[in-house]
Amino acid sequence: MRAKRNLRALCAMRPGALTLTMVVVVAVLGSVSAGALAATSKSKPSAEKPARSAHLRLSALRSHLLVRTGRFAAPEGSTVVVRGWLQPGRSGATVKLMERAGGTWRTLAVGRTRRSGRFRIPYRVHVSGVTPIRVAFDGSRRHHAVSAAAGKIVALAPTVASWYYDAGNTACGFHSTYGVANRTLPCGTKVTLSYGGRTVVATVDDRGPYVYGRTFDLNQNTARYLGMWGVGQVFASL
Repeated sequence: MRAKRNLRALCAMRPGALTLTMVVVVAVLGSVSAGALAATSKSKPSAEKPARSAHLRLSALRSHLLVRTGRFAAPEGSTVVVRGWLQPGRSGATVKLMERAGGTWRTLAVGRTRRSGRFRIPYRVHVSGVTPIRVAFDGSRRHHAVSAAAGKIVALAPTVASWYYDAGNTACGFHSTYGVANRTLPCGTKVTLSYGGRTVVATVDDRGPYVYGRTFDLNQNTARYLGMWGVGQVFASL
């Protein structure tokens, strides 16, 4: 009944008043709809936010390097291989073998990881002496950079050595199990020697040899380990 009275009252209005009333109703309904849509849009989270936060989480992943460290002793011109494992594992990541020289690190060789993250970096030795080395990964958009020590490369040069029996006193005042005599190297210096496919780290504990053309005199233990008796060419870290 109330609805019928309202309808009669609406029909009894003059045309101008009726038009104004309809405009007001439409305006009110429009504002209500706009407010509802705005509230709905505010209540729904943006579809881009989860993707952006997920990307930030991926970019913060920490990398790990496991490297087989050691003294990579080899004659000049030969090749040593440094192996390791980069995690998380992925294929094609670039890893660099670097040496410490003049207070800075410079790249010697570059390798790529397999799908498991394992890698091998071959390097042709061309500089004599002992060089500290490390392996480095520069990182990516999703993984942090990381580096790890890999030991030392010991480049060996050919030289002539003989052997002797050091049962008596030594010029350095001590006997090393694997000893070697040299005319100029300080007592206690570590020398890497290679002969016949075997390598040993000996200690300078005496002076000599005093024969032209010979650089080292190996004591009996060093000579026995290398299998070198008499006079011959050995490879040494000079």
